[in-house]
Amino acid sequence: MRLFGNKILRIIVFIIQIVTSLLLIGTAYLIDIFPDNYLIIACVVLFLLAIISALIIFKKAPSKKSLFMQIISVLLSCAMLIGSFYIYKWGEAFDLMTSSEFQTRAISIVVLEDSEIKNENMISNHTLGYVSSVNTENMHTAIMTINEEIADVSYSSYSDFETIIGDFYDCEIDALLLDESFRSLVEDYQSTFSDDTRVVYQIILEEVTASANSVDVTSTPFLVYISGNDEYGDLSSVSRSDVNMLVAVNPNTHQILMISIPRDTYYPLHTNGEYDKFTHSGYYGIQESINTLQDIISEEINYYVKLNFTSFMDIVDALGGITVYSPTAFTTYIGNYDIVEGENTLNAKQALAFVRERKSFLDGDFARNRNQQRMLSAIIKKVCSPSILVSYASVF
Repeated sequence: MRLFGNKILRIIVFIIQIVTSLLLIGTAYLIDIFPDNYLIIACVVLFLLAIISALIIFKKAPSKKSLFMQIISVLLSCAMLIGSFYIYKWGEAFDLMTSSEFQTRAISIVVLEDSEIKNENMISNHTLGYVSSVNTENMHTAIMTINEEIADVSYSSYSDFETIIGDFYDCEIDALLLDESFRSLVEDYQSTFSDDTRVVYQIILEEVTASANSVDVTSTPFLVYISGNDEYGDLSSVSRSDVNMLVAVNPNTHQILMISIPRDTYYPLHTNGEYDKFTHSGYYGIQESINTLQDIISEEINYYVKLNFTSFMDIVDALGGITVYSPTAFTTYIGNYDIVEGENTLNAKQALAFVRERKSFLDGDFARNRNQQRMLSAIIKKVCSPSILVSYASVF
């Protein structure tokens, strides 16, 4: 009792409470993701707690109440310090989400495996073929870069991939100038393309991604577009969008509705008005997918989430696995994992195989879309459960 009755110690305990209170409020204010009225309420509560603590801690005669209040003050300071850390981590995640320089595009000079061209210095005085009808601006930038850094290169323009691939294999052109986001499309025409070729030079272009059309999410209904790319590795790379979900959130009625847009939905792309599979909108970047989807639904999309195989597995790992319901039993084509009818507890690889599976179902991609919605619901359910407390930082 004598120790806690020490005046200097009482002052230190109280100062720590004040400093951690200011740290908590300051961190929440700087990351700017909480409504102002929440911050005002938090300030009032912490101010009242500080007054109560001061009145009890600094009583002239030390008492059990003073001792108890000092202990509460220390515990409260620890809680606010931990809270500040998690709010900071939350802010880091939001900084990543709202970063504009997020998307990169790789454009490669590709030659046949047995070509005499071994590196970029040997490309001079040869002919490069490229498809001029896609990503015209980026292709023009790549050509200018090659002219500046290599020079003496001839170009042959094509209107479609089928023709250019034919001429490439017939050696009518010496090399391809290929936007890597279209590689999977090229492989639709020539399945052995990646095995038959090699990259001798590559240009990395940075692109500004889509920006949010922000609304007051506490009172205004909003739409979120979820785009899933069929790639591993760096999330910033551009690729086709094989998973497309639209989530409608109504904060007034507390409803969340989900709908999947089949990858093969045939609709004019926003960028050129040409009919194509919706999944191919991803070749032009996330903004093109959003614009085309807005054309389809005639509504403004406010926010988006982009993920690929790697980031999906990272999420499941961070959650410590996921439990998802399946209405039928099946064995996944990828990994040969046995899925039972009912609840399934899956690790990251099993979860990815579950959401990718379509060959086990009569209605193929439609069944896969429903399973993807079940997976998203399972993730939301686990994120909202008490178990999130032990993995909060890693999930963000």
